[in-house]
Amino acid sequence: MLLARRFPGILYTHRCTFYCAGIIFSTFIYFLFKWNVLCVNLQAWQHVRRMCNLYEQGIAVGSLCAPLCLSKDINSLTCHSFQAAKEAVFSAEWHHIKLVFKSVATDVQPIHWYDNGVLKYPSEKEFLSTIRTIVKRKLNLTIAYTTAMMLARLKPSYVEKEPIKRRQEMESLWYLLQDNEYLLSTMFTDKDVFPQLIGTCGPYFAVEYLEPVPFTSSLFSMGDTREKWGQRLKLALQIMELLNELDISFRVPFHLCDIKLDHFAFTSNMKKLKFIDLDEAFPRTVLKSYFERIGSCKSDDDCEFLDCRSTCNRTVQKCDSAIGNNNLQIVCEKIFLGWRLSNTILVPGLLMSQHTPSELAAILRQCANPDGIAEKGRRIPDDDLRKRLFSLLFEMEQSANNDILLW
Repeated sequence: MLLARRFPGILYTHRCTFYCAGIIFSTFIYFLFKWNVLCVNLQAWQHVRRMCNLYEQGIAVGSLCAPLCLSKDINSLTCHSFQAAKEAVFSAEWHHIKLVFKSVATDVQPIHWYDNGVLKYPSEKEFLSTIRTIVKRKLNLTIAYTTAMMLARLKPSYVEKEPIKRRQEMESLWYLLQDNEYLLSTMFTDKDVFPQLIGTCGPYFAVEYLEPVPFTSSLFSMGDTREKWGQRLKLALQIMELLNELDISFRVPFHLCDIKLDHFAFTSNMKKLKFIDLDEAFPRTVLKSYFERIGSCKSDDDCEFLDCRSTCNRTVQKCDSAIGNNNLQIVCEKIFLGWRLSNTILVPGLLMSQHTPSELAAILRQCANPDGIAEKGRRIPDDDLRKRLFSLLFEMEQSANNDILLW
């Protein structure tokens, strides 16, 4: 009671301290929301209102605008946190089908221009050439005009004849095609390793919703049951199968430069695994060009792009254009083994458990660091090691499942 009476006086005496603490706390909360570490569903509705305002003004076009803004068939919006690469990522439902909306950047030079005050747009031929240039720059692929024509339409089977609507379509596509995720989902619909594109509305696009992997944290893996261990082995095999598809299904292998366990997700039947964060996924040729463009280096640490690494040629102080690691090395290091510091595992990975045999642990260490010298692996595991790892995981997974059935 006495403390309650004295509290206003204490607050007044230490008002500067309280003001500073309040400002620091408010700033901290602000940046948590700004960086999408925290989110509320109100943010998702704000993005929908933005889409609908653009749609009502005749600026936004796309197959999802009407279901969002007119019929309201798309509902049940849910925000997604930890999506710092995008301004907006939220899920919704459309006729009991879940989809994920993502925004693209619009702070690029617009496709239109003014000539003596007259608004101008590229011709259809010029627009197709522009699309081919974008694909060449971002993916180092030379695409046929038939492929460019597919990318030049929001609905590949529909040709917009009305000039004003066609210009709006060009505007939307111009922004969408700058986004790596949209481009990959559109270009490689036949590969079934990336989320399927469902539709667009202005500077937003939606892809299929995929179920998160069930092991987002491995902090308590050391106490896993035999059944849980079998599930971990199965997931590891599915990850390796996906990585193999990324190596052999494209003209050149695809590198994932930002690999986390929660960047993998399952289709609704839980049988097919896909990679869902495509902002930092590139063909090998694009990644090699990136390292070639680095001005100078003094150490290997200067020759890194997130998880993707090269080495520094200290004689000429240039990064080697050859990629020093691949997806499997990164997965072995970050996901299978876990978070390490000075070669000591601090947070156990997917395959580090009380059930982990010494043979598997040795192969994983060799996979994560084939040279066995540097703290960070900078050499691609050879094909023999990959086959040994896959065979061992397959045998262990079969054995674990048989034990469960017998039990």
